[in-house]
Formats: sequence, C-alpha cells, structure tokens
Amino acid sequence: MPVLVLLAEHSRTHDAAEVADKARRALPQAEVTVLPGATHHSLPVAEPEKLNDHLIRFLG
Repeated sequence: MPVLVLLAEHSRTHDAAEVADKARRALPQAEVTVLPGATHHSLPVAEPEKLNDHLIRFLG
C-alpha cells in the first residue's frame, strides 16, 4: 500500500528526524519527507508549493 509520511522539521511534538528514520525502517516502501523550516502548525502555510508538490506527486 502506498504511504506518504510528511513531517515538520521543527515540530515540538516529536523529533522529526527520529520519526522519519523509524518510518523508513518500518515502512521501507513509504515516501518519507521532512519539510525544512516547518512547524506542526505552519506545515500547510509555510511553503505551500513544496507541500502541494509532495501531495500531488503522491496522489497523482
């Protein structure tokens, strides 16, 4: 099953790099991306073009 994991680099909820590493190990077929400079709350608005590119490529 296709899986997309998008993480905010500066999330205060979790360590994005650690979650990305764990996701890659647990789901080797997944596309895992850490969006630089983003926080949990700014994820949809910080760089919408980058976020949309990832979503469109994955869903397209």
